Amino acid sequence: MLDVKQECISHEVGDFFMETREQTIEEVIAVLKKIGVPDDLRWQTLILYLRYIKEYKYLSPSQKEKIQKLLIGVIKRKKFDEDEYNKVMKELENIFFQPYKEKLKESVKETSELLKKFAEMSELRKKHVESLEQTTIEIIEKTDDISLSIEKIREAFRTVVQLIEEDINKLYNEVKLDSLTSLYNRKFLDIYLNKIVHKCVKHNIPYSLVMFDIDFFKHINDKYGHRIGDQALIKIARIINTEGEKFLKEKGRGNFFAARYGGEEFCVVLEGFGGKDAKEFAERVRKTVERYNFVIRDIDGKIVESGIKITISAGVCCVRDFNNRVDGLFLIEMADRALYMAKNSGRNKVVLYSETL
Repeated sequence: MLDVKQECISHEVGDFFMETREQTIEEVIAVLKKIGVPDDLRWQTLILYLRYIKEYKYLSPSQKEKIQKLLIGVIKRKKFDEDEYNKVMKELENIFFQPYKEKLKESVKETSELLKKFAEMSELRKKHVESLEQTTIEIIEKTDDISLSIEKIREAFRTVVQLIEEDINKLYNEVKLDSLTSLYNRKFLDIYLNKIVHKCVKHNIPYSLVMFDIDFFKHINDKYGHRIGDQALIKIARIINTEGEKFLKEKGRGNFFAARYGGEEFCVVLEGFGGKDAKEFAERVRKTVERYNFVIRDIDGKIVESGIKITISAGVCCVRDFNNRVDGLFLIEMADRALYMAKNSGRNKVVLYSETL
């Protein structure tokens, strides 16, 4: 969170930010006047809203920091007219909705790429259909045996149908799988979460979400290059999958769903498991990654460096900690918040959200 004492603002403003005791309305208004806020209900309400936004649990640390910077800027400028009010409200709106705008932008980009691939496949299959037409004409013209002609035409049709089915499967995998790690992708995670939330709430089934993040991944990319970084992502994805399969087998129940959330982040949904079990699973993955000796191979597969250590951090949340009144996006935000705490407290840790309340 922003350290306001380092900002070039007055002592009164610093007190306004740092005050933690419960204040009366009169005391609050007096402080607002000291820092230059006019006797205008709209501005007073807005300033107080921005001041206490840090108590709002569903905002990310980054969003809270931006809002506090926004508030400091308002107080420093001491410009409390209509234009400034509208400008602040617009900025606040952008802070609230920027994550969703970025997500929408990513979805549009993915859809555009998918449509491009579909167009390329359609053009390719158009040639096969045209070839099928030519083949059919040639068979009819050159073969007197009707039954043999029909069989040859059927075979030609089967070939084209098989190619089209392969295209459909390929496109379906493009829609749901991450091309690098072969885990499910972010888009399919959203679809799955909405489905599983409805199912588990309806039937009172416990479920949890784990968010993993590779520690100091930028350092790995900077030191070894993105190709090596990709190798690390692939290996950790395999570890998550392997540990997930072993976990379900040992527990004898539940379902496991793993996705690449983006960059170096992974999400796992554990259906049938509460927070304690989910934390146990996350710890198993963390310890496996911590013990693993990563190697670097050149483009020919030869090992050029070995014994490299990588760690991961994890945030865990369970739907039952929120009285079932949640959706998929809410769970991701809470797991991400727990992950932030794991990172902020030293990394290579697992934090269960209920322990942070």
